Amino acid sequence: MKSMIMSLFVLSLLVSMSVPAQATDKPGAVYAMTNADDMNEIVVYHRAADGMLTLAGTVDTGGSGETTDPADALGASNPLIMSPDQRWLFAVNAGSDTISVFKIDQDDLTLVNIVPSGGDLPVSLTIHNNLLYVLNAREPDPNVSNGFGNIVGFTLDTNGHLTPLAGSIRWLDADIPDNDPFFLNSPAQVGFTPLGDKLVVTVKEATSGSVDPEIIVFAVDGDGLPSPTPVTNKTHVPFGFVFDNLDNLLVAEPFGPNTSPVGGQGAVSSYRIAADGSLVPISESEPGGQTVNEQTATCWIAITTNTRFAYTTNNGANTISSYKVGPDGSLILIAAIAAETGFAPVDLAITPNNQYLYNVNTLAGTVSMFKIAQDNGSLIPLGEIAGLPLPDDEVGSPVGIVAR
Repeated sequence: MKSMIMSLFVLSLLVSMSVPAQATDKPGAVYAMTNADDMNEIVVYHRAADGMLTLAGTVDTGGSGETTDPADALGASNPLIMSPDQRWLFAVNAGSDTISVFKIDQDDLTLVNIVPSGGDLPVSLTIHNNLLYVLNAREPDPNVSNGFGNIVGFTLDTNGHLTPLAGSIRWLDADIPDNDPFFLNSPAQVGFTPLGDKLVVTVKEATSGSVDPEIIVFAVDGDGLPSPTPVTNKTHVPFGFVFDNLDNLLVAEPFGPNTSPVGGQGAVSSYRIAADGSLVPISESEPGGQTVNEQTATCWIAITTNTRFAYTTNNGANTISSYKVGPDGSLILIAAIAAETGFAPVDLAITPNNQYLYNVNTLAGTVSMFKIAQDNGSLIPLGEIAGLPLPDDEVGSPVGIVAR
């Protein structure tokens, strides 16, 4: 009898060793934003364990969106974010210059707070612990002629209420022709480093003529306040960005190594941020280099939580590109066209366990769904789902997406 039991045990052990472990998932949700001029809304999708989405409804933000060009949306990244503990959802209302805070329940969103953003045209948000910062792309700099853009800090309490952080306003001095932030010129994103000791802001400045594209780095002190004078790094035109688990910065570049709009040269560059805030190139895009994806308008980027793979949406090509991220932050293009999307893809999000990727198609009013192959990062299409408004100049265009 003992011999039979031992044989069965050995057989079961061999079977378990021969069958690869399958990653498991559980149901969750995906949230996207309409950015509608009349009333901004959060569109809620229920997510099944197999990654498929079902439209669950909409929730008003209590504010209004704004856009000057439907294909351009807000010209920014991360207008909709979620707290790391998945308790709170934050949304910008670019038309009413406010920030909305929602409590996340299992199946519901509850609006708990609306606060002024501290500037004109809030477009991007970032959070670290109980500190939240917003990027206001069109706020005039009172100290500089034709200078625009600021960042403003808030503290988050246990009830989801935001309180302005005294002394946190910092100016960006972005040169915006005709005071009209759009794809090629305006500030694109604000983001904390994973350690929370720095704030990074990308400013495109592609056609202003007087200021080069730049990545601005503020040191953050123990009170959550940015340094009075940031370090300004001149770069290729930067847009959205993410960090790997060593605080290395990965930046999507609409025109890659070019400094002006050129089709088919989108890329990603990676940098180490030195202690003084200067950028040290790791994999910097160059003509014919291994990070150039030959796609058009590489603007938004997401990275898996294990920081093995990064993905960009290419707004002018209706595609997603995939990259392998090395342990040192180096980048290798896996596939220039890892997947095809709907019309004009913008923000994208990855589920916390790295199983699924979703992106907003702003000119189609849809969300594309993909499963991520865990061995090589390839994307398996799961289809598209509607639910977002079709854009026009009167109602704005959908932007922003998060997944849990």
